[in-house]
Amino acid sequence: MSAVPKVNPAPWRPAPMKNVANFAMLLQRMVDREPYLPGLAVFFGHSGWGKTESAIYGANRHRARYVECGQYTTARTLLMSLLTELGEQKRRGTIEELLHRAIEILAADPRRPVIVDEAHFIAAKRFIDLLRELSDKSGAAVIMIGEENLPVSLEQFERVHNRVLEWLPAVSCDAEDFALLARSRLDGVTIAADLAEALLKQTRGNTRRIVINFARVQELSQVLGKDVITLADFGGPTKISDGRTPRRS
Repeated sequence: MSAVPKVNPAPWRPAPMKNVANFAMLLQRMVDREPYLPGLAVFFGHSGWGKTESAIYGANRHRARYVECGQYTTARTLLMSLLTELGEQKRRGTIEELLHRAIEILAADPRRPVIVDEAHFIAAKRFIDLLRELSDKSGAAVIMIGEENLPVSLEQFERVHNRVLEWLPAVSCDAEDFALLARSRLDGVTIAADLAEALLKQTRGNTRRIVINFARVQELSQVLGKDVITLADFGGPTKISDGRTPRRS
């Protein structure tokens, strides 16, 4: 791997990495699909692979509605979050009434998709079917984003699973993506080829872990007064935060 050259970046924005580009294309395909085709899609992959960053970029580009699930998300809280995103002031009523109102608003502009992030938290719950109903009755695309087990979790809900038009797996960061990420995140620092190779290998292409290590690269650049940081400057492979063991001091 060649050295990643020094760049003085513009104000931060998502690097055009493969996951970002692939998700943007997925959104476009879903928005442009034929009306008779189902409107569900799934973007899935390991934690730390940049799925949420891809979602935020895609949401901004396509004016998508974005909601995020959590461990304690229920049908009601999901619908209330969506209605907030839709600009609805009145968010009271039964679950059926909330769902009906969300469908009405989505149907008024079906080319604006809905992105449901961290969908693995609700994939095993029976109310996952309301995402199918939102899409079926409004015509809007609904894209679920989650961890690598999301497709398997959805198999137990046939009416949801068989309406998924697109399955998009996220990919780990490769050398090309690494260079793009470095240019996006590092301020005036060059990562030497040996350090770049070690970071990519030790983190196993996990974007989040790579960014964590970039913070140390930036810090070392300031402490050492150097604008090129080598693997030796970094302290060797054992100093790389890889998510498996604590970084040795």
